[in-house]
Amino acid sequence: MNQFFADQIDQLDLAVDQLAVRDRNFDRFALMLVDNVVELVLHQHAKDKVMMGRPFAANKKSKPEWKTAVAAIGQGFDAKVRYAREMAMVSAARADSIQYLHSFRNSAYHQGSRHESTLHSLAVFYFRVACTVLGAYKPVFYSLSSGDKISHRAVKYLGKPDLFDQKGAFVRASSRLTEVAEGLGDNLVDDLQADMLSTINQIDDWLDYVSENDPNRPSRDGAVRYCQAWPFAWTDEAKAFARANGCKASNMSDYVEWLGDRYNWQIKSDPVVSWKKRHRSLQKEKDSDAALKKYCDFMKQTKTFREALNESVLQLDGYIQEQIDRARGK
Repeated sequence: MNQFFADQIDQLDLAVDQLAVRDRNFDRFALMLVDNVVELVLHQHAKDKVMMGRPFAANKKSKPEWKTAVAAIGQGFDAKVRYAREMAMVSAARADSIQYLHSFRNSAYHQGSRHESTLHSLAVFYFRVACTVLGAYKPVFYSLSSGDKISHRAVKYLGKPDLFDQKGAFVRASSRLTEVAEGLGDNLVDDLQADMLSTINQIDDWLDYVSENDPNRPSRDGAVRYCQAWPFAWTDEAKAFARANGCKASNMSDYVEWLGDRYNWQIKSDPVVSWKKRHRSLQKEKDSDAALKKYCDFMKQTKTFREALNESVLQLDGYIQEQIDRARGK
């Protein structure tokens, strides 16, 4: 029995137990387990190529994918996915999904991001992806060793080790894991579109708040530009732009306003209407890979602006509280 296969099945079965609890901390653990399986399988896939091709590494006739395979056995996750895509182990859309899901794992593990409204669906979807990756992996050979230690979790899927039916056992195990994945349900699109809509509605509220309560009473379009101008104003790029374009502002407030009116901002006007169109497109999406791409592209493309607007709201909150304290004689 191939110990590597059995170990991956063990981890996926453990992930199922975590997902069944439907708690964010268990979901986070499941996401990490699944991500580890995907990375290990993709690494082993590349390692097999390198192992079989090593004697011919210096031969000019070695296949073009050799360099990609060598890169894939390094530390970089991107290279492993790139090689799997190049060898048609995964489709282009599925490769993109794996990259997105790996980034969620990293933010949850390294940055403590909760992703509470989407974490369970993301972990379940990643589990399904992992099952397809495991099923697509074809080792160079199957082996059975007296030193193999097959856990009870793996035995549930593999059954009793059989020297002459190892390939069939793993095919059946992959199929069974896929059935388990399907049994976990699929709420990915619903959860992603709900989180996107919540994000858009929050931005809508924040723009109203700033335009109605800022002492300068900016329009919503103005609030969009000026919130980006404040953090940008301190950068060397902003100073160079101001010098090159004859800025005559005598104070910081005028300088920020000048930048807000003249710089070519990523988002130039109230984005809520166009964002809601993107939301409706996601809401109608039937393909999970495409839905994940639409969601992640939106969140990535709007992140800097959303953070800038949030900072403006916090500053305005502080200003309003300061005025209240002054009125109370504090």
